[in-house]
Amino acid sequence: MTARQRIISCALVVAACGGTKKDVQRARTSQYDADFAVVYQAALEAVRELYPNLDDAPGSGKIKTAWHQVQFANQADDMMNPQTMTNGTGMGMGGMQPGMGGNSMSPAAAAGGMPTRLAFKRFYIRFDISVVGGRPWKVKVTGHASQWDPGNAMPTELHGIARPAWLEPRTDALQVSIYKRIKQFAVPMKEETKLADPDEAMVKTDPAAFANVPAPAAKLLATIKDLLAHRDYSGLRAQLADDVVWSLGGEPSADTAMAMWQADPTTFEAMAAAVSAKSCAHDDGKHRVTCSSSEHGYALVIEPRGGAWKVTSFVKPE
Repeated sequence: MTARQRIISCALVVAACGGTKKDVQRARTSQYDADFAVVYQAALEAVRELYPNLDDAPGSGKIKTAWHQVQFANQADDMMNPQTMTNGTGMGMGGMQPGMGGNSMSPAAAAGGMPTRLAFKRFYIRFDISVVGGRPWKVKVTGHASQWDPGNAMPTELHGIARPAWLEPRTDALQVSIYKRIKQFAVPMKEETKLADPDEAMVKTDPAAFANVPAPAAKLLATIKDLLAHRDYSGLRAQLADDVVWSLGGEPSADTAMAMWQADPTTFEAMAAAVSAKSCAHDDGKHRVTCSSSEHGYALVIEPRGGAWKVTSFVKPE
């Protein structure tokens, strides 16, 4: 078993990666009396070992992983296990051909268009890691979970009581992994600080910042800015008109737009750059607001649709 697989397996128990409850507690309540570069590099290496797709910004002390699919160590809970997945949809043995075993689908069922393994829900996880404060440094690890259901264009991030039970153990496992790399520099915090709930800690943009546009439009722009900052793409989908224009040559479609934008994350960077108070202007004659980014060349248009303002276009004008 590789180190990465071992960390994933251990994440389901409190004794993360051979550690103990004490290790988890120490990891949560330790600061590190070392140079910033030492602490940040240790955190970066620990994160990359388990979640290799990431963005790091040493200047701000932040590391953000991409969404990684969750692989369950417990076979009974493994959403990629064929038997679990077929039983979970009511297919069970009734959908199997006699004599072929518990995880074989009958040719008749397959030919009849019965769901395959690719059609079932999947779960994803990502992390925000911050090296904050001053010497001694504190390493904060915040986990996020999302769920993809058949028929959805993209996963939905899980908040509040919807957050799965496996999120905290995996967060602890990553925290312990970082701790073990630099525990020789660890010093206890003077007072244990309870980390804020990620849902409550989200910074909200004040719609009043968009002073030159109608109040409902300002509220939508502030919402879009926050959704992009927190990578809440399912929330962003809800702000799009169903016939949003995403390409000058493509057929308007909100689902297609999100799929294409997610395939090229730089598009969201361009959208975030466009959505600012200085770049948005209200066109009274057409009753719409246009936000443009000279750096990226994109223009975002929002208009009233069915009693609510929606994004109706986000393209590079010719």
